[in-house]
Amino acid sequence: MKIVVATDGSSVAKQALCAAFDLAREFRTPPEIHVVAVVDYFTPPAGLAKAVADAPDLLADEAQRALGGAREHAASYGVEIETHVLRGHVSVQVLEYARSIGAALIAVGTHGRRGLARVLLGSTCENLVRQSEIPLLTVREHGAADG
Repeated sequence: MKIVVATDGSSVAKQALCAAFDLAREFRTPPEIHVVAVVDYFTPPAGLAKAVADAPDLLADEAQRALGGAREHAASYGVEIETHVLRGHVSVQVLEYARSIGAALIAVGTHGRRGLARVLLGSTCENLVRQSEIPLLTVREHGAADG
């Protein structure tokens, strides 16, 4: 069984990774767990282009840190994982990657954004739910407010 776990290095992404590890233990055959971090490049407005010229490198560094944390966490669980940095829109890249490897499940944390933050930032999890034919395991951050 192949499981794709999307991470941004946040605590809720770590919880989604733990959920994938726990689920994987339930299967008789060793699962393949692929952890992906997506560098979501954007085109800045003309006036900001110079100010954010280093953004792609900073985002790639952040993705590598997130994957390093996932590798450390996997090692503490005694689980082997594959890690990959992808580039593009987060939900599109996660889904394309999962399809390309024939994943049986995608695990993703949800930050539970509400109101204006959700409108402005969107919801990767919601986009995956709408677009994926692959089953999703969504994990909400422990202690997140419901209101």
